[in-house]
Amino acid sequence: METISIDKCLHMDRVIFIDVRTTKEFEEGTIPGAVNVPIFNNEERAYLGHTYKNVNKITAKEEGFEIASHKLPEIYAKIKKAAKGYSKIVIFCWRGGLRSKSIATVISLMHLPAYQLEGGYKAYRTYILKDFERRLTLPSPYIVLHGYTGCSKTLLLKALEKAGMPVLDLEGLANHRGSVFGGVGLGEQPPQKAFESYVYDKTISLDDSLVFVEAESSKIGRRVVPAYAINHIKTGIHVLVNLDKEIRIQRLLDDYMETNGTFEENLSFIKNSLTTIKSYMSNHDYNLMNEYIENGNLHDFVGLLLDNYYDPMYKKWKKYYGTFDYEVDSSDIDIAVRELIEIFNKESKIPRKG
Repeated sequence: METISIDKCLHMDRVIFIDVRTTKEFEEGTIPGAVNVPIFNNEERAYLGHTYKNVNKITAKEEGFEIASHKLPEIYAKIKKAAKGYSKIVIFCWRGGLRSKSIATVISLMHLPAYQLEGGYKAYRTYILKDFERRLTLPSPYIVLHGYTGCSKTLLLKALEKAGMPVLDLEGLANHRGSVFGGVGLGEQPPQKAFESYVYDKTISLDDSLVFVEAESSKIGRRVVPAYAINHIKTGIHVLVNLDKEIRIQRLLDDYMETNGTFEENLSFIKNSLTTIKSYMSNHDYNLMNEYIENGNLHDFVGLLLDNYYDPMYKKWKKYYGTFDYEVDSSDIDIAVRELIEIFNKESKIPRKG
């Protein structure tokens, strides 16, 4: 059984990562693409941890060995199945300790190409956070789409990606639209560590290229955007996306209502979210918005919401950037995409300054 560094295995082909931590640890964050084959379940891990700290280290190891020994045939079968088609199996736990070492040893004895990840998942986290810091010093590779709420920035990103252009969809990775109402119908956001891993994994796949992104604040829902990405957004190439208000309203309705969950559940979420921004509007407008929701008059609700909350907020945001490098109109998505690709091709020929 050999060990391997995170730097080396992240740059190798046909590698599969096997996370032998508990499902709870796995769900909080893992290496993107890793397969979870836990040695212990959540309860067993908690019990062994308590025994290790409060009873006796040797006792904890012996009981852990007893629990794991009965599972080894099943663990081996799962790893063998998951590793089909891969040339290297990298097994990791939290810090590169006994869990990953024991399983990597067993898998190696069965003549499968297994490695233990040096430092485990903790080493991976340290690696990506250091790379995030390094990227703070790099020139921005971002072409940043700005515009009033509902001007189809996300729709443009999806169309650009479909056209084969490099896109970093931060809101998609965060499973949130980035506004007070951004979680309507989308379910839970990924944990912070998982979100950061998704961003890193996508970022390294887009290296050495300009990348289309949407202008974001430091948080998307409850998830904090890595500082380097926010810095690149601020210093990138800025494109203002324009769209008539009536079309914005309709596209917002299409986006927010055609999501998971029932119509009633989504309306309830919207109504609850409205209470969080009550202080930004008059009582008259707040009560009128609630009346529109109750009556199912979503068109007028969205229009009033844009007038009283989103548009005034964006006007302040817009002043921060001053002038924009380019402007496009998104009333016809296909035409807007062609114009954005032209901008990409033009800017790709210009050296980025550090």
